Amino acid sequence: MVVFPELSLSGYLLAHGVLEHALRLDDSRLEPLLKASRETVLLVGMPLREQHGGISNAAVLLEGGEIRGVHRKLYLPTYGMFDEGRYFIPGPCLEPLTCSLGRFGVLICEDAWHLSSSVILSRANLDGFMVISGGPTELDLGGEPAGGRRWHWILGAIAITTVTPVFFTNRCGWEEGILFGGASWAVDPRGSTLAGPAPALEEALLVARSSRAAAARARTLTPIPYAERLELWPAPRERGDA
Repeated sequence: MVVFPELSLSGYLLAHGVLEHALRLDDSRLEPLLKASRETVLLVGMPLREQHGGISNAAVLLEGGEIRGVHRKLYLPTYGMFDEGRYFIPGPCLEPLTCSLGRFGVLICEDAWHLSSSVILSRANLDGFMVISGGPTELDLGGEPAGGRRWHWILGAIAITTVTPVFFTNRCGWEEGILFGGASWAVDPRGSTLAGPAPALEEALLVARSSRAAAARARTLTPIPYAERLELWPAPRERGDA
């Protein structure tokens, strides 16, 4: 599987250009990717024009010349430099995407910052998480840029607490005056590195190998996801409530 960053077919900072760049699933401009997917499974990010007229920030899974599944971004940040809620509609649900390589939980950038997303998906017997991002960063004085550090903390937490491999790909370089941090990475169910991290701020191709059998065995040895008590998730009651 080749995994590309968030909105990889359009660029991230679309603003009102989202109407121009949005694609339908039957758009002829996807034909080269559909053709390529006959040899290699692809996961690409794009603005998706929905049948009802809205536009989603979507990840589309292609295999065998067909579209196998779509994840629509659930959480649209509208703080700081982000204004996604103005141009996109939020996804309606969390469902794993399936292809011949296995069953995967797909999270788009902000989705991963809400750890409930990975907890819910982890109960679907996943073979891995695919996290695609357009994550900006500030430049620190030396060392790894802060954006990469934050992402690696989050990805490690997802891998360890769901006992599932995590594959992360992030946009890099400058776009409209915003610096995107790169630093793509892959980790196993124990949080150990499978590949990367890629150099910060530079384009790179990471090759990560993961075993479905090893991931399943790790969850057998440490069955954290299956012990999750989702009934505790409603809003906490005030002390003294019956």
